[in-house]
Amino acid sequence: MKRLGRAFPVLAVGLLSGLVLAGSAAGTTARHAAIVRHLAVPVGALAVDGDRVAYDLDARDAKNPKATDRVLVWNLRTGKTVDVSGRKTAAAGAVGGEGVFQLAIAGPRVAWLVNEGGNVESDDYLFTSSVTKPKERRVASALRSGDGCMGRESTNCAGPWLGGLVGSGSTIALNRWTTDAQGAVASGGLYLLDGTKTTSSAAGADTLTAASSDGGRVAVLRSDGSVAVYSQSGDVLATVSPPNAQAVALSGKNLVVLSKGRQLELYDARSGSLRSTFLLRGQGPQNLDVQGNVATYTSGSSVRAVNLASGEDRPVGTLPSRIGFARVSGAGLVYAANGVRASFGTATLAFLPLARVKARVG
Repeated sequence: MKRLGRAFPVLAVGLLSGLVLAGSAAGTTARHAAIVRHLAVPVGALAVDGDRVAYDLDARDAKNPKATDRVLVWNLRTGKTVDVSGRKTAAAGAVGGEGVFQLAIAGPRVAWLVNEGGNVESDDYLFTSSVTKPKERRVASALRSGDGCMGRESTNCAGPWLGGLVGSGSTIALNRWTTDAQGAVASGGLYLLDGTKTTSSAAGADTLTAASSDGGRVAVLRSDGSVAVYSQSGDVLATVSPPNAQAVALSGKNLVVLSKGRQLELYDARSGSLRSTFLLRGQGPQNLDVQGNVATYTSGSSVRAVNLASGEDRPVGTLPSRIGFARVSGAGLVYAANGVRASFGTATLAFLPLARVKARVG
């Protein structure tokens, strides 16, 4: 394994906003300590499972012309960081497309999706690696074309797509689908990553798009705004129809849905019954996630937490610029912002233990 050192684009590990520093360089990171890392390359994607944090360094916006795309895994317990990606991912920043656009981690397994393309073609690639024995392996590809077919936002691409990559525990899942020349979904399905291949879990356009995973289940945010929870065998365990759903997160018995107007609905993930409704603070809540009885989200340069029992909603962390990514696990809350002050590099990655998050909201 490779240790984080000078070969990696990380400037420093330090204090920020009153957080307490742990001695990660010596491999003594404590789960009760808060940590901040300043990075020389922007963060492009983020995923968390237990004590492991997976993140992509996106070289496309880096000031260093020699920087390459990398997928790293930071072990919060030991303090070690491992590069799990290889040459194919490194080359993604040098071609057109969006580079690494989704990332998932489940125990010692990591998976990520890369987009490449030009004016008439857009291609998705699924890669995976072990954390303990890092080696990038390409699992699947999806190539589509059309006049002006560029990136992931184009609506006139005909052909296959990959997306909806989620993971936790022992499960990594994703969607595969095809569109016609008008961009309409012609077919689709929910798949599980099994080693270096994908296996079908459930078929149909209503399996799009996987948004969250927990306990072997996958929560899907459908195009009609409804939310369904699937088992690994493809059974629908629960279905809910919130108003104007924008994001969904799943943890244990809790299924949380963010709707327009800053409304957060709490559903029972087993029965689908609505248990509570909350009005979130700030403008444009994003990056919804949930761990147990605590939901987290971002608003501008602040990351906030909500106690799902009491409704207490408070800020738990801030960064110098808009927080673009935030995920929470049993270990704690991890969040990142790009475009920070030049003296601190181009990105900041922060960790706050779950015990401190819970203490803040009661």
